[in-house]
Amino acid sequence: MNSFYFDIKITDETNTKDEKARYIKEAFEGLARILGNLHEESYIYVQDVRATSYGYGWKTQEYRYHQ
Repeated sequence: MNSFYFDIKITDETNTKDEKARYIKEAFEGLARILGNLHEESYIYVQDVRATSYGYGWKTQEYRYHQ
C-alpha cells in the first residue's frame, strides 16, 4: 500500500476555502492515479504563507503587490 505527504505553500488570502478544498481533492485524486493503491493516511498540507514572508527573485509577494 502506498502513502504520501504533499506540502504546498500559497500566499495567504489568495484562495478561498472552497478553492483549497477542491485543490486538495483533485491533487489527492491525481496522486492516487499515479501511485495507485493509496492508504487513507496520505496527506496534503496547504500552508497559507504571509505575503511578507514569501517570495521569489529576491522580492516578496507583498512587494510585488504594491508594484
